[in-house]
Amino acid sequence: MAQAINNATGLMSDKTHGSKSNFQLPTIIRYFFIAAVLGLLLVILFMGGKALRDAPPAAIFVSSQDLSIAQHQALKQVMSQQAVSSFFTSDLQSLRDITIGLPWIDQVSVTRDWQRGIVIEALPKQAVAKFGTERLVDAKGVVFVPVDSKDLQQVQYAMLQGEIAQAPVIMQQMQQINDWYAPLDIQVEDIILSPRMTWLIRFDNGLRVIVDNENTAQKLLNLSQLLGNQLSAQRDDIQAIDLRYKNGFTLAWNMDKAFAEPLSNEPKAESAVP
Repeated sequence: MAQAINNATGLMSDKTHGSKSNFQLPTIIRYFFIAAVLGLLLVILFMGGKALRDAPPAAIFVSSQDLSIAQHQALKQVMSQQAVSSFFTSDLQSLRDITIGLPWIDQVSVTRDWQRGIVIEALPKQAVAKFGTERLVDAKGVVFVPVDSKDLQQVQYAMLQGEIAQAPVIMQQMQQINDWYAPLDIQVEDIILSPRMTWLIRFDNGLRVIVDNENTAQKLLNLSQLLGNQLSAQRDDIQAIDLRYKNGFTLAWNMDKAFAEPLSNEPKAESAVP
């Protein structure tokens, strides 16, 4: 009886395996199907690449945030001259390099936006003083030509003069002097570094100071302390001070309080101070 059941079970198993084997696809058909799928993928990739290449140039949107009207118009004009490809294939780094290469630009961000296209956001340099008559300089000592020439007429800007390569040094010197002389309620209005490394400084109260490049910082610091203490009573009567001495300085007294002469190292009258 058991043998009959085993025979029946084996017969059924053989039929099942035979039925499954009848439904298996031939090997050549499976390979053909795989090849067809790969071919379809290649076609899709090819058509997608062609669509990207044939897509119209991406729009460039220049944000006006943090820019003046003149700066915004100037940046838009520069960007309108750039050749760009599609939204996905445009070289953002190239656009960024072009923007940051503008002398008045400090920082820039270039991104893709589905609605606006390629977005340019720029932050201009912030001028803190004039450098000569045609340039401005920022707090880092970077000299640049402003977009709007009206910026050169800002009366609150001090005037820095010297070699452009020395601009960071001149800027740092001016900031240091303003810190030292702040207790006297005066600040630098003009500062010149001559080719011979002589400093000529005029403060907003008319006081002029000339100092050489030897122990410059110490001499200027000592002078601020003297003006705030021993010379405080005579401070308004001093026209110019010459610090180009190792063991003292000279004073030029203001004969008439109306001072309107250009910065010079030729005082009207002198008295030596040891």
